Amino acid sequence: MWLLKGSERVTITSKAPGKLFIAGEYAVVEPGHGAIVAAVSRYLTVTIDEATSVGTLTSTQNPDVIVEWTREGEQFCAKGDHPYRLVEEAILVAEQYVRETGKSTNALYSLSITSELDDAKRGIKYGLGSSGAVVVATIQAILDFYKTPRTPLLVYKLSVLTNLRLSQRGSFGDIAASSFGGMVYYTSPDRSDLLVKLQSQTIKEICDNDWKDLLIERLPEIPDFTLLVGWTGQVAITDSLIQATEKKRKVATDSAFYKEFLKKSHAIVQGLQSAWKNQDIKALQEGIRANRSLLNEFAREMQLEIETPALQTLCDLAEQVGACAKTSGAGGGDCGICFTQNEQQRQQIENQWAKAQIQVLPLTIAEAW
Repeated sequence: MWLLKGSERVTITSKAPGKLFIAGEYAVVEPGHGAIVAAVSRYLTVTIDEATSVGTLTSTQNPDVIVEWTREGEQFCAKGDHPYRLVEEAILVAEQYVRETGKSTNALYSLSITSELDDAKRGIKYGLGSSGAVVVATIQAILDFYKTPRTPLLVYKLSVLTNLRLSQRGSFGDIAASSFGGMVYYTSPDRSDLLVKLQSQTIKEICDNDWKDLLIERLPEIPDFTLLVGWTGQVAITDSLIQATEKKRKVATDSAFYKEFLKKSHAIVQGLQSAWKNQDIKALQEGIRANRSLLNEFAREMQLEIETPALQTLCDLAEQVGACAKTSGAGGGDCGICFTQNEQQRQQIENQWAKAQIQVLPLTIAEAW
C-alpha cells in the first residue's frame, strides 16, 4: 500500500496473515510431500517510513529495542548485535532481488513491526507462525517500497531463500499460507537443490525458474465446513520437536515404518485436496481423522508427544458432537483444530472447551495482503 506524505516521503504498509496446519505435519518436511495449510485472520504488519540520516528497525514485541542502520554503498548495514536477524536477512534478500531487476537500493527508512500473532504483553505464543509472517510482510513491504512488481509466488520464494540463508529448518508451509492466503495445498521444495543454486545463481535467477517438487494451490472454501480453533494454553517449541524428530530420522529414514508413514500421509493429504475441490464433507472428515490417527502412530514410534493430554481433550470433545478434530502443526502444545457444520455444533464445542479451560481463538480463513 502506498501512502504519500507531502511530495517526497512515502509510507508503505504490508500485512501477512498467520497460519495453521490442517494436515500433513512432519511428512511435509520431505520434498514433494503434501500438507494443507490455512492462512488465518491475525496479522503481522510491517510499516516502512522513508528516513533521511539513519534507518531504524523496531517492533512492538521488543519496544525498548531500536536498531539503527545505514548504507555501505547500496548495501543495508545494521549496527551491532540485535534480535531482528531474520528481518535483516529478509531485507538483504529482497533488496538484492530489487538490484538484480536493475533498480538502486540507496534509500534509508524506518521499518516497524506490529504483530497480532502473539500476545507480547502477557508473553503468550499461539503458534500462528510469526517468524514466517514477519519475513513475508517484510519482503512485500521492501518490494512495494522500491515499486518492484510482486506475486504471491515471488514473495514465497524470496521468503524461503531468506530462511535457507540462515539455515532455518521446516517445510516453509507457513510461508506459503502467509504469501498466498486462504486454504492451500502445499508440497515442499527440494531444499538441497536450492542450497546448491544459492552458491552459483543470483536471487532473481533462482526465483525466475521452477522449483523442484514445489506446488502451491489455493483450495475453495466450503460454507458448511467451518474452521474452529482452540488454544490449550501450552506453548509448543516447533524447532525443538523438529530437531528431535530429525535425530531419530537419521536412524529411521530407511526404515519401513518411516517410508510407510510418508506414503500414508501424502495419500491422506491428496485425498483431502480432492475432497476440498469436490466439497465432499464426509471425505474431509474421514481424512482429518485419518491424519490424526497417523500422527499419533508416528508420535509413538518416534517417542514424541504430539497430542498432549490437553490436545487430546480438545479433539475428543469435538468428536463427541460429530466434528472432526486434530492437532495443528508440530503439536506438543499450542492449537488444535476442528471443523463444524452448523452453529449449534459450534456452540456445543465452544461450551465444552470452555469447561476444559481451552480458549477459542476467534480466527477465520484469511486472504493475503
